[in-house]
Amino acid sequence: MNDSLNLRVDRRHRGTHSTVCKCPYPEYIRPVYHKQLAGEHGRALRNLQYRDKTTGKMVLRRRVSADPIFTFLRAVNGRKRQLSRVRQDLLDALYVLFISKVDLATSIVTTNLSQMANELSPRDSEGTVIRDKAMTVHRISRLVKDLIEWGFLEAPESEWDAVNGCRFPKHVILTEMSWRLTGIDMDKLRIQQEMRQQAVAAGILPPGEDVSDRSLRRRWYENMRVQTLIKRRSRAVEEKMKRKLQELPFDERKRQVSERMFRTLKNNILDYTPAEFEKLVWKQLYQMELVYLDPPVPHRAH
Repeated sequence: MNDSLNLRVDRRHRGTHSTVCKCPYPEYIRPVYHKQLAGEHGRALRNLQYRDKTTGKMVLRRRVSADPIFTFLRAVNGRKRQLSRVRQDLLDALYVLFISKVDLATSIVTTNLSQMANELSPRDSEGTVIRDKAMTVHRISRLVKDLIEWGFLEAPESEWDAVNGCRFPKHVILTEMSWRLTGIDMDKLRIQQEMRQQAVAAGILPPGEDVSDRSLRRRWYENMRVQTLIKRRSRAVEEKMKRKLQELPFDERKRQVSERMFRTLKNNILDYTPAEFEKLVWKQLYQMELVYLDPPVPHRAH
């Protein structure tokens, strides 16, 4: 009887593994080498996060999860309780990431869900993600789904990549209600967004075509799909070449990579010095992890 009672009380373990949140305190800090955001866009980020002068660390100034709109939406969505503390902390950190990565002209968050999880994951002293404490894509996806239902985000239908047998990366769009959570002047933001749209449109839209959020977003997503396909195909080609080169002696690997680099540069080869060309070859060798491989064992005839 006591054993069954303990099983009902213990809500933190299921089977042999813990169900405690792996990353209860996610945080995103915009890198110092990134360009400062201008206008109301920059003000939105400063409203959410600031640098403490005494400690030098970034601190949350405004927790969007505490906005009264989330209390009001409980009645609309039929929720009896507020968001859990873990989800509140994730929402606060996620909004800093949203504003830091959003494109002002289209309101598209240019970082996909997988990259968001990586950005919010804690890292060690060397900058490597700590796997046992890493943020999961599933948590990000669940919260994003709720934000879409509540009207803070928009997202196009997920598309299937038939070439690679997987889906294209998912990017979301901030709605006006979402921008309001940052406490900025919405009239000023609209003016700056229109100016940005006109500046972007001047370079990508043909004469006579109307400038609109919808057309810019469509072009952004089309470009993203093309870049994704190019990246995935290039990665597949490199993996195939890597497996082929791993079986060769190092000198032959270096020669093969040099030949490939020569064909890639084509007519621009004379724009490089011999030292610069050699540096490109070594960079490619390191990227493909072909430098520190053990030499192949020679085949011995019996």
